[in-house]
Amino acid sequence: MAIIGTVILENGLEIEDAYLKVIKADIRYVEQYREWYMAYTVAVYANKLARRQKKEPVSCENYMMKVDLSRGDNKKNIIETCYANYYEQKPENNFEAV
Repeated sequence: MAIIGTVILENGLEIEDAYLKVIKADIRYVEQYREWYMAYTVAVYANKLARRQKKEPVSCENYMMKVDLSRGDNKKNIIETCYANYYEQKPENNFEAV
């Protein structure tokens, strides 16, 4: 699973048709808040072809979100949950799932 859309990087560079993929996700206990969080990394590639050619990502962005460790009734795939959280954090961008 991945998403494609326009991304504006921290340095101001705008990439159209950027290919974004969650490349790392792990659960961490944050002592300060005494809660478990999901830390995930989104790799931003110039386009889908760059990803297929195994080129280095243009940027990597790190995010954290609270997680439900009981997994409840929804039992969603953790990667899908990361993408859903990414959509929430970047509502101004129009991404489409690939």
